[in-house]
Amino acid sequence: MTRQRGFTLLEMLAAITLLVVASSILLGAFAQSSRALVQVQNSDRHNAAARSLMDDFDLGELAVGQQRGSWQGIEWVLDVDQVPAATSRLALYQLDLTLSDNGRTSRYSTLRARVAGANK
Repeated sequence: MTRQRGFTLLEMLAAITLLVVASSILLGAFAQSSRALVQVQNSDRHNAAARSLMDDFDLGELAVGQQRGSWQGIEWVLDVDQVPAATSRLALYQLDLTLSDNGRTSRYSTLRARVAGANK
């Protein structure tokens, strides 16, 4: 009588179990990378909005106070405060921009200098 060679049922179950564990680890890694990609896309969207809005604010007059608006579905709030400058020839403004959409909020802050008396 010849002895057959092959895998036993126990070996097959062990191999399948190992395959399931490995594939679940890979699936978790893919899910995590997908969530990270969505976060990066949202962050890039807010960064682009902030850059565009700050460029728009540079073109206009800076007035101390608060402004609100919406930019491509992103709600924004701009707080402008005048900061004491080292020289009387310059007016220094601090711009604090807050962007929010879909429960995500981003804050940006910068300084802008203007010649005193000429706000543009």
